Amino acid sequence: MNEDNISPTIENSVSAASNEKTEKEELQWAYSGKAMRAQCCLYWIITFLLFGGGFYLTFKELLDSAYLWVWIGIVVLATILWFQFLVTYFYRTWTLRYKLTNHRLYTYKGFFTKTSDSLELVYIEDVQLIQTFWDRLLNGGVGRLIIFSSADKTHSKLLITGIENPQSIFEKVDTARANVRAKRAIISGS
Repeated sequence: MNEDNISPTIENSVSAASNEKTEKEELQWAYSGKAMRAQCCLYWIITFLLFGGGFYLTFKELLDSAYLWVWIGIVVLATILWFQFLVTYFYRTWTLRYKLTNHRLYTYKGFFTKTSDSLELVYIEDVQLIQTFWDRLLNGGVGRLIIFSSADKTHSKLLITGIENPQSIFEKVDTARANVRAKRAIISGS
């Protein structure tokens, strides 16, 4: 008889714990490196133009004795350009994280200094999805969200870039916002 009473209690506590876990963490995503494909293509074009210009000047013998310094300048410029690209790429892909729960949108960023911030969904006035031509063509279909909030001073306009599968995330953020606002209206109306 004791075993029968214990069994439903355990099942109820397990289901309550699983409901609490699903309520806390609904959706997580990070910055997608695909968002930098167009910038990478642009950097390749600039690199080819730099080296092409260097070869042109060298083979046309327009440089006289200064061609060595021109080549050093070209290599230094290309190195700085690609170093900046790689640092930006790794910073964004390793550090920018987002989490959507039933009540808040969390943003996490930073490598040495970590910054976490949250925005209550009830304060979100509007959500906008933007996918540029380059995002659809070169960047593998990534996009960005602009979240407008009138009540939150730190996030009156929150920009979330580099989102893979942006339509799905847009719909989930907008649905979560609408659900929280509907619950707030029902609670305050009764």
